[in-house]
Amino acid sequence: MSLSLEDVGTVFEELGDLEKNFAEVELDALRRKEFSLKPLYAKRKSLLDKIPDFWATVFGNSPEEVQQFFSAEDLALVSCIKSFTVERYQIESETKGEPRSLRFTFDFAENEFMEDKQLVKDFEYKAREDGPGSLISKPVPIKWKSNKKDLTKGLLDAAVDLYAAEEAIKLKSVEIVDREALWQHEKLRDKLVNLDENDEDQPSFFNFFGFRGAIDLPAPKKEGENGAGDDAEDSDEDVEGMLEVEVFPPGEEVAIALAEEVWSDAMDYFMSAQDDFPNGEDLDMEDDEDDEDDEDVPELVPAEDARPSKRQRKD
Repeated sequence: MSLSLEDVGTVFEELGDLEKNFAEVELDALRRKEFSLKPLYAKRKSLLDKIPDFWATVFGNSPEEVQQFFSAEDLALVSCIKSFTVERYQIESETKGEPRSLRFTFDFAENEFMEDKQLVKDFEYKAREDGPGSLISKPVPIKWKSNKKDLTKGLLDAAVDLYAAEEAIKLKSVEIVDREALWQHEKLRDKLVNLDENDEDQPSFFNFFGFRGAIDLPAPKKEGENGAGDDAEDSDEDVEGMLEVEVFPPGEEVAIALAEEVWSDAMDYFMSAQDDFPNGEDLDMEDDEDDEDDEDVPELVPAEDARPSKRQRKD
């Protein structure tokens, strides 16, 4: 028996509701799993932190989704990561809390680049009724020891300044901030354009700490609702406007890779790095015996043709 178009529409509505039920079950399973794993991860971290150069080795051997964003200049600071933690910080219990929100904690050994010994960056999952949710974040400043040691070439500081300017305006009870009207927005955009045009400078992984995502964007209204049929286009323009001053566009993808691969499979990445040295000769990453070969260390950095091209921006 064939169904009428109206009946087919009803079936698809029911299927849509069923998909939501599937998603709720998967989300509940993730929450319960991560809540149960929390004490195990804490114990594992206490053991891993005792292994010399463990996290530096893991990041040096990390998956392509992360490693491809390390510039040659980044590697010296990446090698100073002495501890790394991922937390699903909004989980309150087995049945309560958002398990997709992530907190990253990086601890660094003394180094020549920055004064900070620890950097913490939160990614909050924001659901949207009209489509899939996304991770958003606030820029985290880094106290560089000097401008010459700033691996981000001032991009991170500019992102932090723009965020601070927006927050200052919000304190004046202004609900919608016109970002493009701020001089901090223009300054950051100019820096991004200059980076795109400069073939000698490669973006730094540490721009990751400036990632914001598609923040403060209202869900588009349906056509004809309150006479706002063009709201969907306006929302798309808002997203594009945010990307114009996004210092690390792949931030969400990298955050997920850090949580689901680097953190979860840390032992695998560490042990695979040792496969190249079956006798354990080079377990000490600070061994200077082969300084003459140090120029080849950036094997951790992909070949030039494998590095993602810089994102083009509108003039």
